[in-house]
Amino acid sequence: MRTQIIGARRVRHVALIVDTAVAPRRQMLRGVAQYIQEHEPWAVYLKPVGVEKALGEWLLHWEGDGIIAAVHEPDDPLLKQRGLPVVDVAGALTLPGVPLVHANDFSIGRVGAEHLLERGFRHFGFLEQPDKYWSGRRREGFVSAVGSKGFDCDVFGVEPLAGAGGPMSFEQQQNALVRWIDSLPKPIGVMASTDLMGQQFLEACLRAGVSVPEQIAVIGADNDAPICHIAWPALSSVIINDKQRGYQAAAVLDDMINGRPIPKDPIYIEPAGVARRASTDILAIDDDLIARALRFIRDRACDGIDVPEVVRQVPLSRSVLERRFRNLLGRTVNEEIVRLRLNKAIEMLSSTALELKAIADRCGFRSQAYMTAVFRRKLGLTPGSYRKPAAKTKPTRGMSDR
Repeated sequence: MRTQIIGARRVRHVALIVDTAVAPRRQMLRGVAQYIQEHEPWAVYLKPVGVEKALGEWLLHWEGDGIIAAVHEPDDPLLKQRGLPVVDVAGALTLPGVPLVHANDFSIGRVGAEHLLERGFRHFGFLEQPDKYWSGRRREGFVSAVGSKGFDCDVFGVEPLAGAGGPMSFEQQQNALVRWIDSLPKPIGVMASTDLMGQQFLEACLRAGVSVPEQIAVIGADNDAPICHIAWPALSSVIINDKQRGYQAAAVLDDMINGRPIPKDPIYIEPAGVARRASTDILAIDDDLIARALRFIRDRACDGIDVPEVVRQVPLSRSVLERRFRNLLGRTVNEEIVRLRLNKAIEMLSSTALELKAIADRCGFRSQAYMTAVFRRKLGLTPGSYRKPAAKTKPTRGMSDR
């Protein structure tokens, strides 16, 4: 071990081995940095992309206290030989004695499906990478969510491009996607397992002459902003909270270094919502009056509106509106208003430092106490607990297949 004492403070030497070439993964660095700022200082050693391939050889020459790594190779005997604490953030392998902190891929797929279901789609598709374990979990979450509402899902497996070790050229991939697009019922909501795949799928939609989002609405995952905005139209995306993954991984490694108990089960970090952009900016609802009411709710939910105000937007009685609304969306008008306010509050808790009362006001809740009651009822915790770094994304032990 290489722990140093500087003044009255201990300095641990920790290696962080993740693919920082991918923009969302750099958020993990922010999470680790936040943990360090709140606790004892660490000297962090960053290794370049691809170091996983030579992890064993590198360990022979490094003196440190612990490692946070995206482990992709089979169990390396040098890990045991050196006895260094290791926290895995990849989940590609089951490594005895190595805790896992990872995104809840099943929930990522579920959140993407819910976003499309909220827009009234009744046909669904999913683009997966068959050679990626996490892509399969995202597909399972997506298919499960739409299936729970009685809908089927058309799954298309995208082969890797030749430059990435796959058999297809970009043109061949695009042609295959265009053929799939032509075969799909429309309108349809499609989720891609990553933003890059979503951007490539939007390119294929342009080639196929299909209107997005009118005929096909598309959502990706990662919320890699440059990729999402270079897509046309701009790509909606499930927000994977890699900052929280980094924070949790640092907390677990700190426990290991200090001899505290480590989690027996993997820690899965829940997604932080959806970044809504033009590729899903549509309501695929045949009932024009319900679409009008829903559009009003989504525009004004955080302005403190109530059900009578929604009723005044359409030439329907409250009972008829409620019945048709529930038949199409599976929830009441008030439940939709509260759901949107809750989503906005979650977003603000994650992205701002505003006081809880200010968030309650901006989200349309009648009081901070009422917002707290909604959080307890829907999420099982208070807004303050949700905001705390260790609980902000409500990490779950074991697989969350709800």
